[in-house]
Amino acid sequence: MTYDIATLSLMFVGSSVAGFFGALLGIGGGLFIVPMLVLILHLPMKTAVAASIVSVIATSNAGGSKYVDQHISNVRLAMFLEVFTTVGALAGSILALYLQEWLMLLIFDLLLANMAYSALATRGLDDRRIASGEFATAPQDRISRQLDLRGAYHDQAAGRDVQYLVTGAVSGSAISLLAGVASGLLGVGGGVLKVSAMNRYMNIPLKVAVGTSKLMIGVTAAVSSTLFFAAGAIQFALVGPVALGTTAGATAGTMVMNRLNNATLKRILTVLMFYMAYSMVAKALQLRFQISLPNIGG
Repeated sequence: MTYDIATLSLMFVGSSVAGFFGALLGIGGGLFIVPMLVLILHLPMKTAVAASIVSVIATSNAGGSKYVDQHISNVRLAMFLEVFTTVGALAGSILALYLQEWLMLLIFDLLLANMAYSALATRGLDDRRIASGEFATAPQDRISRQLDLRGAYHDQAAGRDVQYLVTGAVSGSAISLLAGVASGLLGVGGGVLKVSAMNRYMNIPLKVAVGTSKLMIGVTAAVSSTLFFAAGAIQFALVGPVALGTTAGATAGTMVMNRLNNATLKRILTVLMFYMAYSMVAKALQLRFQISLPNIGG
């Protein structure tokens, strides 16, 4: 399939925005790229997922290395969780080749709604815990203690160094497995679940969760994209501008993230997730049941 200059330019601009917010929130950009390709360019869901999963590799390379340089990512934690995410990604990629499009849209919508609720419910929690030093005093579980999962980073918005102890290794592993399934199934890199899981269940500050997720999603996406390539689902004319756009946007996003406070990051996440959840469920209902919901901003 070929695309005209106007369409390719739109893909690049849209992917740049997606890469920016993906780096800002640690979710790879796939959460924004897939809706853009499906809702605005009206591409099939599986085509959009395949293009997104390849672009996630690019945005991880651009954003993940920057967060490592800033000493925000926890490399030891990323290596531990990536084992479970990779297994899930293999399973999710196989499912993506067989599930119907409307069902994939509904699954996507459930993830969006969960992410929006999680961000809204915990929007002020990180800043309060940083101020009180709670991240450094949480009791560790046996696995986290044996693996010496801990760390520290400098929070520019708070103007202080933040130390933390990782907890909940079992819960984090289980959710990382589900994140891998989401990555392969929906082309989102898995960060949509990993950021929330690390922040809510593993006592990890939001910005560390963002940086660590950004480091991990490239590996997860590489596993999934291999299966999409073998199945012939990747359109390289589509992948080029999307990957370039996400790389440019991700580079800009990493420069901004640590300057914002955690509550602001979660408010941005909440608004975007709720909007896209509505848009994607409307698309699913139209495809499966021919039910038309009001169009919002699109």
